[in-house]
Amino acid sequence: MKKHANTHKHPTPASNEALVQKILAGARQPLSAYDILPEMSKKLNRPVAPPTVYRALQHLEQDGIVSRIESKNAYVLCRHPHEEHDCLFFICRKCGKATEMPEREVSRLLRKEAGKIGFAASKQILEIIGMCESCSHG
Repeated sequence: MKKHANTHKHPTPASNEALVQKILAGARQPLSAYDILPEMSKKLNRPVAPPTVYRALQHLEQDGIVSRIESKNAYVLCRHPHEEHDCLFFICRKCGKATEMPEREVSRLLRKEAGKIGFAASKQILEIIGMCESCSHG
């Protein structure tokens, strides 16, 4: 008996991650999973379930490719992927733009203070809210 070829192509997790990465690369500000969802559906020409986006984001975050901005529950591409560092984000309260800077001095100080009280910090994400240069001059 002859087997029929499967005509439905299902994206692999890796291709979903690549698509999420591409969507984030084109964004002007951090995106939530629900911001990514319609873009992904549009590019794939089919509905995409939220767990698909969340899984892709989770893998990308674990691999150090995206960073999560906790206060916004949104994601940006990491400017220093695959490099062990704590994140410092400057987030514009007017336009929403988030700029990531690698940070070591403040992180070292905070880990030292945490150690004094017997607290072992595993991850630090610092978010500074203010106005970006464009918005403060506009």
